[in-house]
Amino acid sequence: MGKVVYCRDVGMDCDGVVRAETEEEVLQKVAEHAKNVHNLTEISKELVEKVRKVMRDEKESGCCQ
Repeated sequence: MGKVVYCRDVGMDCDGVVRAETEEEVLQKVAEHAKNVHNLTEISKELVEKVRKVMRDEKESGCCQ
């Protein structure tokens, strides 16, 4: 099961969604997204912690609960 972060959950007015298999991969992709889309030149420790707090396990498709 992978991980997912929705940009809006971090407080941005953005429909961006980052998915990856591991937390570390998500953090790398979020940093790239923040630099490329939001023009953030530096990723603060506070932003990293916020991303970790909103990161979710992505449910497998077709799963019913």
